[in-house]
Amino acid sequence: MNKTISLLKFIIQSIIVGLALGFLIVYFKPQILKSKLENQSIENQTSPLSYASAVNKIAPSVVSIYAQTEVLKTTRVSPELEKFMGFSSLVKQPVTQQYLGSGVIMSDDGYIVTNYHVIKNATQIIISLWDNTLLEAKLIGSDSVTDLAVLKIEAINLTPATFADSDNTQTGDIVMAVGNPYGLSQSVSLGIVSAKGRSGLDVSTVENFIQTDAAINNGNSGGALINAAGDVVGISTATFNQEGAQGINFAIPANATKLITQQLLKNGKIFRGWLGIYLYTRQMFYRARVQQPDKGVMVYVVYENFPAHINGIKHNDVITHINDIEVIDQYHYKEIIAQSSPGQTLEIFGISNGKPFRKKVKTVDRPPQLKD
Repeated sequence: MNKTISLLKFIIQSIIVGLALGFLIVYFKPQILKSKLENQSIENQTSPLSYASAVNKIAPSVVSIYAQTEVLKTTRVSPELEKFMGFSSLVKQPVTQQYLGSGVIMSDDGYIVTNYHVIKNATQIIISLWDNTLLEAKLIGSDSVTDLAVLKIEAINLTPATFADSDNTQTGDIVMAVGNPYGLSQSVSLGIVSAKGRSGLDVSTVENFIQTDAAINNGNSGGALINAAGDVVGISTATFNQEGAQGINFAIPANATKLITQQLLKNGKIFRGWLGIYLYTRQMFYRARVQQPDKGVMVYVVYENFPAHINGIKHNDVITHINDIEVIDQYHYKEIIAQSSPGQTLEIFGISNGKPFRKKVKTVDRPPQLKD
């Protein structure tokens, strides 16, 4: 009993001493408590409840794009005319089509980056700035291989976007897609980086996409994918359209965008090496009932009088290495070749009719009408 009473006395005395010390500290050193509260406030701010500052930063740099294209469509002539002529007839008539897209301002004097497929074959391109100012744009250069294009509007004192180093982007980072989906300009969708280095989507020839679950809809193409600081980490480009798939969208990394746009501004086009071959795809192996090689890529078409044909590369040859780089698949092959310049000599290693070969092949610029 005496031990219990002693223990209670000790506890009560400790509480009284603690309260007394707390009172003295608050009374004589109030700045200590103030500093503690301020630190807690700063800690709370490291996990923002709002991304408004990031959106406000990028908003003046994202534009809406309205592209007009004329295409020839085959239609049947009117029944009255058919009756008069005595036979059925088809005619081709020009039809105007309009496409929605987005773009990102790169410079204060009006250069804008967007997707090539947004403005492909456009006869007129109208840009709507974030304050709803409408301006006509002209095409400076485009690259179908990476699905990028550069436009120019006559304007000054614009707000260019800040492009981040996309190599530092990590899976799990917060990102937002800003653009003009379905004509709803300055729309923002939130998500994360789901993966990096995605390929095999057949959206463009060279693919190295950032995958995100931030919504990218019709009209978002060419818009900004930004991080929590409001900096551009990618250019929104495509959605995975397989039935039942949701939340699988893609963007061209900012570093690749900067590299391509710099060359487009300088030359109006991208100069890349080309060997003059077309490779088997996964579907073609299945349809042709041809065994896919364990390593490398298999040649399907060899274009006559181009480097591969001149150097003896043939249909069904397997290319395993280029300049000692092991070729993983057709997308990796295209990426390696795209990094070469016309006139550059590449060392090609492979297998032909079961026998290894090694050839030195000088690349050329790819004619636009031939498939890569």
